[in-house]
Amino acid sequence: MAIRILFKSLLLLAAVSLTGAQAYAEDDANLLLFESAPSQAEAAKAPRTDMPDEAVIKLDLSEVVEGEKDFNRKAFVERARAAMTADIPNDKLFEFEGPRTEAELEKVLELSDAEIAKFLAKKSAFLGKFARVLSFFRVKPGKINKALNELNNRFYESSHVVSRSNVKGGTMMVSIGAGLALPQKVMEALRGRSIGRFIPESGGFFYMLGLGAGVSRQVGSDGKSKMVFEIFMDVERLKKTLTGVAEVSAAGTYGLVFEKRDGTFASQKNTTMYGGATGVFRQGPNQFGWAASTGMSMPPGIGIFLVYQDHATRYYLFRLEGLRASIPALRGFKDNIISALRNYAHFGGKVVTCQGALF
Repeated sequence: MAIRILFKSLLLLAAVSLTGAQAYAEDDANLLLFESAPSQAEAAKAPRTDMPDEAVIKLDLSEVVEGEKDFNRKAFVERARAAMTADIPNDKLFEFEGPRTEAELEKVLELSDAEIAKFLAKKSAFLGKFARVLSFFRVKPGKINKALNELNNRFYESSHVVSRSNVKGGTMMVSIGAGLALPQKVMEALRGRSIGRFIPESGGFFYMLGLGAGVSRQVGSDGKSKMVFEIFMDVERLKKTLTGVAEVSAAGTYGLVFEKRDGTFASQKNTTMYGGATGVFRQGPNQFGWAASTGMSMPPGIGIFLVYQDHATRYYLFRLEGLRASIPALRGFKDNIISALRNYAHFGGKVVTCQGALF
């Protein structure tokens, strides 16, 4: 039974990601396109389970330039607050338009009407695709709603980044990781005892090293866009865990990323959330990303049941912007290490601030 559940989960996650892999060179219109939909208005509706099996889902990296021109902020707030108290059904799909908490609603209302409309268009397109894939695998509506609720909440947590993002694209990465940590409730019970002082604040450890590549489309302040290809390295360590961690894994991931970039940089710091079958979320001040993960772990399939967060740093090793190539990590090494040694030698050991330091 466990092997069957694992196999279905891996197929599900692979399908969510691979349905968009072929569209890097396809037409630009919206972030995610349903080829069988007769109009853009119908594509923005709540996900349906009666869509034809031959419908083709494509991933598009283009900007959603305009949201709903007739966006009504007051009506949106009324619908959102009504949905907060509504029960999520188990027998049919639920439309997740607004946030599920008042705090998230207040946060998204800090955006302009155009920004909210753009954010809703991006989120609705992604949730619609995710629900369609789950329906294809005959997942029950109640379980689909549970996954959509998690995705919806994560989108609203990063609503400012998603709505104001000027970079969007896809990433692929291979990684290896290992960890051993106690569950959160066990940690809380041990805090009041003498043994608690010997246990790390995170409850244990988890380390992950990944190497990946990404292709994205970046829109400049002048409205012109350019394609960006990057090779990067991810380094993660455990922040906290709900379920505890006990695994060694090797995985491959494919996902979607939104970024708000202001100038060039050599690294980004994020928080990575591993939520089992829902996928992997990367969230930070300038990035929101989701990735489906397929791989091998020991014990087999344990990753589906683990929920934990990591501190993550992404180092950019190579970047090609149009016809201009650069090596951000090498430049960062020069700015931080070499210049620091020179300053140290020149000023006789005095501490000197280095410009261009990694953030």
